[in-house]
Amino acid sequence: MKDYMKEFEAHLDTITESVLDDEVKEAGMEMSSQQRKLAQFGRILMDQAAVTKNDELSNVMARVGNELTNFGTTFGPRTLEELIKKTNTSANIIKKLLAYAEGIANTQQSLDTDNDSGGLDDEGDDEFTQASDDEMAAMADRAARGR
Repeated sequence: MKDYMKEFEAHLDTITESVLDDEVKEAGMEMSSQQRKLAQFGRILMDQAAVTKNDELSNVMARVGNELTNFGTTFGPRTLEELIKKTNTSANIIKKLLAYAEGIANTQQSLDTDNDSGGLDDEGDDEFTQASDDEMAAMADRAARGR
């Protein structure tokens, strides 16, 4: 069954793409690659804050993550010093949180790359998932000796 809403949204995106791109460029609202990366790290930190059991750490992650998503915007921080002031967090902790978010982003990117290249399938027919007859016999022998 067709998903008409998705088709409509895709069609609407193609129609408005050139108009919106021009407006964003004229207003100077286009994000730099650094801002995109910091915003991505901010979203990762906010997601991780929701599952972190330590409340204090969770609050710091959420605060820093929120400000990272606004980095370089009109009311957001534009420098590390402003980020420190807005989040009331030390530079060392911010750097550790950025490294943590970068590690998660790299892992996600690696998984996405593997999935796109067919490395992550759920068929279960890989040679690594099926034990050979020799391996099965060896496991049976070990189990018999262990009893």
